[in-house]
Amino acid sequence: MNTQTVITEPTALQNFMNSAIVTYGLKILWAIAVILILLLISKFIAGIVRRNIVKNWDPSNKHIDKIWKLIGDITFYILVIFSFFIGFEMVGFNVGLIVWGISFWVWLAFKEILGNMIAGIMILYTKEFKLGDVIEVQADQVYLGRIEEITIRYTVIRTLDLRQVVLPNMTLISVPIKTFSAEPIIKVTALFGVHYDSDVTKVLQVILTAVNSFDFVKEKTATKVFVSNFADSYIEIKSLFSFDPNCGLLTDFAIGYINEKVNDEFSKNNINVPYNILTVNFEKEEDKKNLAKNLSQ
Repeated sequence: MNTQTVITEPTALQNFMNSAIVTYGLKILWAIAVILILLLISKFIAGIVRRNIVKNWDPSNKHIDKIWKLIGDITFYILVIFSFFIGFEMVGFNVGLIVWGISFWVWLAFKEILGNMIAGIMILYTKEFKLGDVIEVQADQVYLGRIEEITIRYTVIRTLDLRQVVLPNMTLISVPIKTFSAEPIIKVTALFGVHYDSDVTKVLQVILTAVNSFDFVKEKTATKVFVSNFADSYIEIKSLFSFDPNCGLLTDFAIGYINEKVNDEFSKNNINVPYNILTVNFEKEEDKKNLAKNLSQ
């Protein structure tokens, strides 16, 4: 009995399917190879970014390890996402809409955290103010105090009443900030009042000597003391002096010490500081007598 083997020719559909599968498989392999190459490049670029941050940063900054790691990781993962995006596009899979949607919802969920982290990096990198600086932040209210801590997400300020205020870094880069200790010298004003019968020349000299007696007052030859206003019951004297913001004192405390010193000098030199006086005038003498009578009862 003869056995015959029947060999059928592949159809055009089979040829097309075989060629399409091979082509698609080659695309997948090529896409994987491209992704791996891009991942290596991403790691290399992230390493360069880290090294440049370390090179250009103050080595005494205790946050440098967190910052370079954070920036390096952000750089790496952005490039990783970009690499996979290219790989999927190469095999014909359109991921643009999916990536856009995921990115949008991630941004909505973490925009505050990411915003504060980016702001923290800007603050630490630009060094506009640093630990120990005295600043005035005009946020929902005015905060005046010394910076105790700067992290990636927030900054801690110790105010004059020793409260600890934690401010998001986004606040610090979006509101006006007045620095006091970032400069070598700042100008500070102190106000005083003396009686109208005082010897103004003597008063000016007493105040000038008292102000210049403190070590935190610099450039003493530039200290100014002058009459600034004639108020209802006193002569207003203003002193403008150069203050060392890095002396360890806040300006409010320095002015307080100066006020105490000036008050002592006023007492030694018999310089009167007037009280607020209320003057009552009567149209009729009879009204004055009636008021005196009622007060005496």
